[in-house]
Amino acid sequence: MTYRSRGRSIFEVIVAVCFVGFLVGFITVLCIGNYFRAKRAQERQRQRRIAKIAQQNSNNGRSSSQGGYSASVAGDTTVSGYEAPHVPAGSRNGVSA
Repeated sequence: MTYRSRGRSIFEVIVAVCFVGFLVGFITVLCIGNYFRAKRAQERQRQRRIAKIAQQNSNNGRSSSQGGYSASVAGDTTVSGYEAPHVPAGSRNGVSA
């Protein structure tokens, strides 16, 4: 069964194909934009975390704002031994938005 047998002209088919192409392109642009926005947010978060650790290390030995505990006890990764795993930017980790 063809489009002609359903009473559609070639013009209607071309309009439908253009519309579907526009929708697919629009959604693709939104997804790519969201990816780069999330990438920038991740970089900003990393910079804030590095600055916070540097500030905590510079406050070592002095009372900090964390209830009187020194910065090395309150969350310095070198003391606790835990550091979040590094995930390369291009890898697929099974999580999708």
